[in-house]
Amino acid sequence: MKLRKTLAAVLLAAVVPVAAACGTTAEAASATSSTSTSASADSSTTDSSTDSSTETSTDTGGPGGGMGQGGGPGGIDVSSVTTEDQLVELIQEAYGEAGLGLHRGHQPVEDVLDEVLTISHDELHVRMDAGQNLAAVAEDLGIDPQTLVDALVAKYSPAIDTLLADGTINQDEADQYLAALEDAFSFRVTWDGEEATPTFSGLDV
Repeated sequence: MKLRKTLAAVLLAAVVPVAAACGTTAEAASATSSTSTSASADSSTTDSSTDSSTETSTDTGGPGGGMGQGGGPGGIDVSSVTTEDQLVELIQEAYGEAGLGLHRGHQPVEDVLDEVLTISHDELHVRMDAGQNLAAVAEDLGIDPQTLVDALVAKYSPAIDTLLADGTINQDEADQYLAALEDAFSFRVTWDGEEATPTFSGLDV
């Protein structure tokens, strides 16, 4: 019985992060729930501490810590940004997660990738598994990588416009945030698989 529970936990640890990175967090959570239920049903002595650790393993939050959907698993929704702190967090999130491989977790930008690259999700994975970053994929398809960066920036920049419109930031600060957002997505698109992810903590005062 212990072997079944151990196998379920191992499978869970392998499947959930990948599923979350690809925008299938809900399906992964559902599969996790059924796996946990199945493991519990096979065992007459369910250890409650094991169950709680299994449940928490479905939390794949990244920068953003569960502040809405649309910015990635646990990420910030662009349309919900109302403070400068959230904007800073959104820009940090634009760099992506190195632990998720070359695509750095493309859930928050999947629509843009579909529109600009015009290839299937599966083909993108095949290319990245072969060692191509987003810039290389774009170039292979005859697309200027800057076109992809610009499209990604356009997806996130409404958060800057919102704070500018309500007076939270001024035009000069908005321009600086826009430049920081472009830097973040440029890094993401051209990431070589090794360079450390920069930390964005806000504008220099």
